Amino acid sequence: MVAGVVGPTVHPQGRSAGRRCVVVQMGGCNLSCSWCDSAFTWDTSRYDLQREVGYWRIEEIAETARSANTPLIVISGGEPLQQQKAPAWPQFLELLGGYEIGLETNGTFPPTETTLHRVSWVTVSPKLAHSGDPAWARINREALVAWGLAARQFDIDFSFAVRDLSDVESAIQITKLHELPFDRIWIVPEATTAALSASRLAEVSEAAIQAGFNLSARLSALTNTRNA
Repeated sequence: MVAGVVGPTVHPQGRSAGRRCVVVQMGGCNLSCSWCDSAFTWDTSRYDLQREVGYWRIEEIAETARSANTPLIVISGGEPLQQQKAPAWPQFLELLGGYEIGLETNGTFPPTETTLHRVSWVTVSPKLAHSGDPAWARINREALVAWGLAARQFDIDFSFAVRDLSDVESAIQITKLHELPFDRIWIVPEATTAALSASRLAEVSEAAIQAGFNLSARLSALTNTRNA
């Protein structure tokens, strides 16, 4: 299921912030974050998913993404790894061969070998309590440990959207408990406006740096670009 192909645009955060890219937004998600800016990919209470999400041929998805003429193709959602065990998933990734492929996931699904070997990099974004989802839904210990182990061999970063200092502390605890690499963690302000993004980033920056984390602004709040 696909909600659309967006781009060319810029990647909003983390190591790839500001890079020109195209985003493939997969439909469906196993979480329901209260602040999600891509809720049209999964929220049946507010959106008509029969209009927002559809079944595309993988050739059509790949052709549309390639037509944006960007070196980077980011697969996002929704939660794209809900579909990684579909028979068409390896074929889809193969059709994107020759491009740098980024993948964004909430970290509740462990990666398959196909996913790890056929994408260029992954950003895993575990959700914190302010998302509104219960801990048992948003934190999958087995999956996060698997991602942490995979990060020793593959290009995998972890991103936490935070609102205040207590969220930085939560990120520290999750990182320790699941043995994630501290130097691969990015702290990003959860914000929809430039002013709020700057304010939250300023509040948490010192604590994040002292913890050994990296910091990133949220360009979607600055540029009004959809954060897929």
